Amino acid sequence: MNAGCRRVLTLALTAACAGAPALELAYEPTSLDWTAGEVGRIGTETLQQTVASAAARDRLGCVQHCERLQRIFDRLVAEARRQTPRAAALPWSLTVLHHDDTGAFALPDGQVVVSETLIEERGLSDEALAFVLAHEMAHSILEHERQMLTAGRLLLPRQVERSVPDMYVELEHNFGLLKSLEPVLQQGEFEADELGLLLAALAGFAPARQLEFMQNEVAEDDGRRPVAATHPPAAERLARLQERLPLAWRLVQARREPPGRRP
Repeated sequence: MNAGCRRVLTLALTAACAGAPALELAYEPTSLDWTAGEVGRIGTETLQQTVASAAARDRLGCVQHCERLQRIFDRLVAEARRQTPRAAALPWSLTVLHHDDTGAFALPDGQVVVSETLIEERGLSDEALAFVLAHEMAHSILEHERQMLTAGRLLLPRQVERSVPDMYVELEHNFGLLKSLEPVLQQGEFEADELGLLLAALAGFAPARQLEFMQNEVAEDDGRRPVAATHPPAAERLARLQERLPLAWRLVQARREPPGRRP
């Protein structure tokens, strides 16, 4: 999430639009603390707890949107696997809940959780739903959880050894640390928005209609902000997404045109 990472992402996007053979939009971060496996194990435990809790309340599984959720997710996974070697090897999975206010989130190893309640309450079109899922998948591709934990460790005394579970305890009880990580967390949301938009565009979902989700977020924003704002204001996110629409459309066109006709 540093400037170097953003430059890599920009260069990859430029190459894609220039007709490069592979439309790779993402980078693999380097110099991170802990291993992807250590962070991924916590994600697996979180998924297990989420599934157990939903099952106990009879809210596990889809009821109304099974076919479209799987269809959209499969198209996104096909594009996600083309982004980085790690993304290609992730065990992508989709867990659906019903009558649940979970919303949507992703875990480090490519497990995506979404509630049908979100789809119903927001009236999500296929394109808007694709953006929501692709945004969450982008967090996994870019290893945002591992980046955030690494940044947090740098803000703590280095002479104290900390495991991944230790870091989550710090984040839960150390408000100062969470507040200091606001810029890192918000930058991660901007990156996930951008990669999500472009990933869904590669999968064939119209970019302008993807933005319906964020447009609704802006319309419903009451201006109140939490003391520790992990997400940027919806209006800022929408403005950045709108700036990327021309690029997203070029990716859609690049996928539609025969290879020999690309500029």
